Amino acid sequence: PERRPAARTEPWRVRLRHLVNTDADGCWVAEADGEVVGAAAALRREGLWGLSTYAVRPGVQARGIGRELLDAALSYGSPESPGIICSSHDPRAVRRYRLAGFDLHPALLLWGTVRRSAIPSLPGVREGGADDIGLLDEIDRISRGHGHGVDHEVMVTQLALRIYERGTSRAYAYLHPSGGPHLLSATDVQSARSVLWAALEHSAPDTPVDFHNVTAEQAWALDVGLEAGMEVHNRAFVALRSMPVPTPYIPSGHFL
Repeated sequence: PERRPAARTEPWRVRLRHLVNTDADGCWVAEADGEVVGAAAALRREGLWGLSTYAVRPGVQARGIGRELLDAALSYGSPESPGIICSSHDPRAVRRYRLAGFDLHPALLLWGTVRRSAIPSLPGVREGGADDIGLLDEIDRISRGHGHGVDHEVMVTQLALRIYERGTSRAYAYLHPSGGPHLLSATDVQSARSVLWAALEHSAPDTPVDFHNVTAEQAWALDVGLEAGMEVHNRAFVALRSMPVPTPYIPSGHFL
């Protein structure tokens, strides 16, 4: 494992401090010999449980620490409640999620430089901000059944935001600094395609970008990536419990 670069470390710390403040009972650490060797952070939003952080230090794995951390995080919600995890491809983690009752949906990663000539005109797309949080939650409730609530207050301070509105068709995407979607939610496929293109347009012409957590239900996102000249790779899973696959939707690994 590689250490996070400084540019990524502080935003991650801000997000984790946010969860400690909003979901303290879902945040756990594991200690061995006086040192922190693992952590898990779960959140609850409008009845949806999500696993935001889950990690065990290399060298102390296979000792049951990961299982205990996940059990503690799962205790922060009803086992019957809807749940979502953006899983890594670590077979130990995948096994634990399945044993915890989650359905595993294989996900794709799209990678590459964006073919600029493929980017369409994007009428209806605008920049968003904190005044749009109510609208964002409305879109979330249509696409995934649950709003992000206070998590939008963090994301809107850390990431650029694009919103699409034309009639009853609405969508939004938070953008990675290098381009591509960090989180995308929409009421319909056409609006989802528009904000995905806006997120890809945000990339530098000669710099590869990627986006992931793309399940089979998000074929519209795969099609956009292919039109943009990006490569397609198998990558990990979106794990769900007691809920259908949200669509049109590309989850954030942290805020789900």
